[in-house]
Amino acid sequence: MNHYKTYILYLVFAVCLNGCGSANRSASSAVGKTYPIVFNSVKEVKAFIKNGGSVNVREKKRGWTPLIAAAQAGNYEVASYLLKNGADANMLSIKDEVSPLQRAAAIGHLDLVKLLVENGADINHQDKRLGSTPLIRAAVNGHVEVVGYLIEKNALIDARANHGDSALLLAIAAEHEDVVKLLLDNNAEHERANVFGTTPLSQAKSLKNETLIVLLKH
Repeated sequence: MNHYKTYILYLVFAVCLNGCGSANRSASSAVGKTYPIVFNSVKEVKAFIKNGGSVNVREKKRGWTPLIAAAQAGNYEVASYLLKNGADANMLSIKDEVSPLQRAAAIGHLDLVKLLVENGADINHQDKRLGSTPLIRAAVNGHVEVVGYLIEKNALIDARANHGDSALLLAIAAEHEDVVKLLLDNNAEHERANVFGTTPLSQAKSLKNETLIVLLKH
């Protein structure tokens, strides 16, 4: 499996990494266990806090917080209530150092992305495993509205992941033409290669995607 297939598979399926299959587990059953603390409703959060629970508690295996789990699940109401009650928007998972904003960006939940940014989330945080930013995660998953919002909020459009891959390179590799156009319209750097010598244009040519090739040549 080549570099791009590995990277894209990881990021595209980031919406399921570390969290799939646990969305229906209640907060009370999750305390101190090895899966994320997932709240299905604000009512559950209130009960958890009333019983002495911390909104920034971590589960043991990966170090997820309730806010990270809410972001992964796209649960805006729970995330909003957690933030209003002291949840740290920049508290990272321990294993891969992924932020709540990166989770929300990966699933394309624009309102949740906005909520986290408005509550001080680091818009350019890079995770430990791949060095991806929220913008990169949104771009590789094809979430054009989230990409546009992050650009408006001055996200670093040319930030590079661990192998020198930019949001533009990865959007091209995933063939998200609308995202590629948006990035180019916002002056994304389109000539620099990654550590493997791949440029945006060479990647588009390898895919034989004429739409992308035309976009990059104009």
